[in-house]
Amino acid sequence: MAPDLTAFFQQNAKHLPVSPWKLACWLGLPYIAYRFNRYLSYRALNNGVVDNFDWEKEIILITGGSNGIGAACVQKLASKGTQVVVLDILPLSYDSPKNLHYYRCDLTNFDEVQAVAATVTREVGAPTCVVANAGICRGKSLLQATKRDVELTFGVNSLGLLWTIKTFLPSLTAKNHGHFVILASQTGHLATAGVVDYAATKAAALAIYEGLQTELRHIYKAPAVRVSCVSPSAVTTKMFRGIKLPSSVQPLQPSDVGSAIAEILWSGRAQNIMLPASAYISPITRALPDWLRIGLQEFGKDVMTDLDPHKPLD
Repeated sequence: MAPDLTAFFQQNAKHLPVSPWKLACWLGLPYIAYRFNRYLSYRALNNGVVDNFDWEKEIILITGGSNGIGAACVQKLASKGTQVVVLDILPLSYDSPKNLHYYRCDLTNFDEVQAVAATVTREVGAPTCVVANAGICRGKSLLQATKRDVELTFGVNSLGLLWTIKTFLPSLTAKNHGHFVILASQTGHLATAGVVDYAATKAAALAIYEGLQTELRHIYKAPAVRVSCVSPSAVTTKMFRGIKLPSSVQPLQPSDVGSAIAEILWSGRAQNIMLPASAYISPITRALPDWLRIGLQEFGKDVMTDLDPHKPLD
């Protein structure tokens, strides 16, 4: 039987340092503030506009959907029968269901992205949801990285993202309907040794996400188009093979991130999330004194210094 809290407070009120009602208010205020903050963020991210998605009619395009997080996301989304389009320079690493359409595409080449997009629109239809997932990490310190390493990292992670936006966003804004999801990274908030160029591209992805949200509302007059951002910490993919995490830290699985992206799309609401919850410490470090920020960076100084990622573009 559940305890009668009202009777308990009435019987023991004289022993409490404050009145039961004040105590209840103090305990409830943090929760009320949390919920109110969530509501304000929800309204701001979605421009106070409600939109509906019909997953029998939507077309979801995912860049870099052949492996890793992208593959997990594709399989999760395709399971509902929605038409899913994959753009990747690599072939699919899994069996393709009937509602999956694969197109080989070099995302660093704007003209090629435009040409492939025209084919997708003609053969499948204009995508209404886009997951900009494609990314690479060469896993080298700045002085060890070659010119090609740096150009590939920025070409795929930054230019590829911009070319995807410039190619597929116009049809979303024209209809004032759709969802654009950007995959960033915890390293975009707090860089670490060994992946400085990669972290720089993810910091750029965060800036693109923030600016795009504002442009959609004020320049393109498409407030119902959602734009979301997902920033995961370490994920067990080929891209981060050789990562050295403390025994107390469990890396994410591709399915964890893929499922989170699918849930964001299915919710129909713009969201800005980090995975896992502990990753939210990284943005806060920007407001800390430098000695504290550097101290926190020291904890991860060796995590990515011995990466041996796969090199799909070599």
